[in-house]
Amino acid sequence: MGKRAQQKRAAKHAKQAKQRTAAASRNTAVFNALAAQMPRLTSMDDYEPMSTPWGDFTDSFTTVAEALTAAEEAGGLLSCFAFDDSGEYERALRRGEDGWRYEVTLYPRGYLRELVKTSWLSAEDRDQAVEQLRLALSAYVPPGLRRPDLEVVQRPSTTSVPRVGWTQSVPVAGLETWEDVRLAEKDLPLFALPPLADGPGGVCDPLPEEIFTLFQAQGLDAHSCAGCGMPVTNRHPHWPDVWVSVENEFGPSCERSLLTGMDSPQRVPHVIDATQARPARRPTGKEQKVQCRHCAAHVTEQHPDWPGVWTEAGGDSSPVCAVVGSGCGDAQSYDLVDCVYPHIPAGGDSPAAAAIAAAQQTGYFHQPRPVLF
Repeated sequence: MGKRAQQKRAAKHAKQAKQRTAAASRNTAVFNALAAQMPRLTSMDDYEPMSTPWGDFTDSFTTVAEALTAAEEAGGLLSCFAFDDSGEYERALRRGEDGWRYEVTLYPRGYLRELVKTSWLSAEDRDQAVEQLRLALSAYVPPGLRRPDLEVVQRPSTTSVPRVGWTQSVPVAGLETWEDVRLAEKDLPLFALPPLADGPGGVCDPLPEEIFTLFQAQGLDAHSCAGCGMPVTNRHPHWPDVWVSVENEFGPSCERSLLTGMDSPQRVPHVIDATQARPARRPTGKEQKVQCRHCAAHVTEQHPDWPGVWTEAGGDSSPVCAVVGSGCGDAQSYDLVDCVYPHIPAGGDSPAAAAIAAAQQTGYFHQPRPVLF
């Protein structure tokens, strides 16, 4: 880097530091004002922990026998989907050929879940893709953790997106209390898998290329972005022909963390081939602009980095209007095909219009605002 470039970068960093200091001062004032208006706990007796779906389940059915009666009335199945710090689980009482069993299913999450979703979305035959996903997740389990009764299964989903995970079960006979159930499940080999459910590197690290190769070996159309490593598809129903990840923040935007010297304050697209990556470009100001009907931002489909995609004409050039909020339960949140929502020009239409209308009605259409503290 030349001396002029070094001076320019140093000046930029100094300006940013000054802005952060000023923002922090404003945020402190806002926080103090809000805190003064909030009720304070007078003792720990005023504190009530948040309930969980599984806690609600065991409160509703205080014994295993009560749950079995409800499962019988429901046709042979009673299940509860819930997540905790270790993973995404579905626990169920299921009647099979050999009688009632208590079943625990662990589902992929994080980057691995995104790979499952994008591979399924990219498939020409999505019914066949479910079986391919089942085989890929079976092969993903390290040989030392495989067991004959540790299966990969598809379970009912609340949306069109399949729910595929690893499952194991124990006979219900002899289990009377939920403590009996807890003790019976804790030694299941299934519970050695949660650290791998996000991916081999855990929550933070992108999936290694070998995992994409493993999925491709089963005939799946599995792709990673060369700029950030995220699983991506160009067949998302809300973003046709745009490479997009299905996580709930960036969507079609790439942070270029794997490409040296390509970081940018502007949003830039995912790329499958690193040679396709280009530095961010600015609009000329001559582009035709209209307002987004949902966020009122001025957007254009003539942005040099986002041709044909309605994108903010200024700011960070974001093609994202809104993200998925918290208006749905654990199961629906896991199954959602929605990731981020595109801008729709006033008076225009979009493949995402129906999904946005549904999300607004159900309460999970969220437009981020500046963080107060």
